[in-house]
Amino acid sequence: MKKLLLLFFVSAMFIGCNTNPNYEANLATAQKLFELHGEEDLEGQLALLSKDMELITPMYGSEPGNYDTYAAMMKGYHDGYEDILYTANVWLPGSNPEGKLDGSVRTYGTWTGKNSITGKEVNLKGYWYFNFDDEGKVITQGDFFDIGGMMQAVGPKTPVLVQLKVKPGKKQAMIDLLNTPDGLQATRDYDGCMSLEAFFNDDTNTYYVYGNWASYDHYQKYLDWRFNEDESKLAQQVVALCVGGEKGLTPLFPNSDYASF
Repeated sequence: MKKLLLLFFVSAMFIGCNTNPNYEANLATAQKLFELHGEEDLEGQLALLSKDMELITPMYGSEPGNYDTYAAMMKGYHDGYEDILYTANVWLPGSNPEGKLDGSVRTYGTWTGKNSITGKEVNLKGYWYFNFDDEGKVITQGDFFDIGGMMQAVGPKTPVLVQLKVKPGKKQAMIDLLNTPDGLQATRDYDGCMSLEAFFNDDTNTYYVYGNWASYDHYQKYLDWRFNEDESKLAQQVVALCVGGEKGLTPLFPNSDYASF
């Protein structure tokens, strides 16, 4: 009996020391933030955030964002998706690095909805966390989910296929040139380039570059820059390695009726 009472006493002490009086209010704020997202009420969402907030996104290689980043991201979701709904598997209290509950909120769950352009259904599982300031506003929000997989599955595509008919014996020279910082990496970093893939076909001695762009206007601006303003003159170097010069470089766009299966 004494051991049972001691165990109860220690457990009560642990629970009492490892709770945070702000958690319930912060939980309600986090849940409200998700609810307002489903209602596409951006002003309501922003009212729950600190102007000094930090945003940690799941985008590969991304730097931390801020209040304005969050506002732009939410507007993008509201404009691009319909019937947004979050279904939580669980809501959890979060802790500081020492393991003491600090009033922060974590949740695992699933977002559903559909892309406004393609009509494809979203089924996105992930983890989200919220830290709060002394006024009960979100000071940090972080996401962990497969954003690339979601965009690949449901997002619209503006595909461009570039064919480079390479001169005999110049395969490696072409690959080396496109692998320089001024090559395909500069293309990928250009405004509007969403993704980029490249491969070589040995049977036809042709190098293919497949890109997805925000719009064909973005791609046209990129082409204008490559051939007229790019100080590296990479386009001219590429053309010199192509059969027939410029005739050996063929960008195929615009394209239509994109589908994925």
